[in-house]
Amino acid sequence: MTENTTLGLQEAAVRLGVSVRVLRRAIRAGRIAAPGKVSATTAFTNEWLLATEAAVGADPALLSRALNQKVPPFARYEGTSAWRKYLTRVRDYARFKAEIAA
Repeated sequence: MTENTTLGLQEAAVRLGVSVRVLRRAIRAGRIAAPGKVSATTAFTNEWLLATEAAVGADPALLSRALNQKVPPFARYEGTSAWRKYLTRVRDYARFKAEIAA
C-alpha cells in the first residue's frame, strides 16, 4: 500500500478482522481513535489503520463486545407498568435476586 491509499469502512473492518458494526461501535465508544470525519463514506488512511492494528494488537478487547448484559433483560421493566403486567418476568427477577443473595 502506498501512503496515499485510503480505505472505506468495509475494507478497514476486513483488515482488522471484525464486522463493520463492531468497528463502528468501537469508534463511537471511543475505544479506538476516530478519524477526522466519521460518516457512511468515511475514508481511513493507512496511518490510521496501522495505529489501530497496533492498539488492537496490544489490547484485543478494544474490538470485542461483552457477551453478557450487565442488567438481565427481565429487570429492565422494574418500576414501570410493564413490570406489573409480566408476572413471569417478575418471578424470574425474584429468582435471579435470590441466586445472587445466596
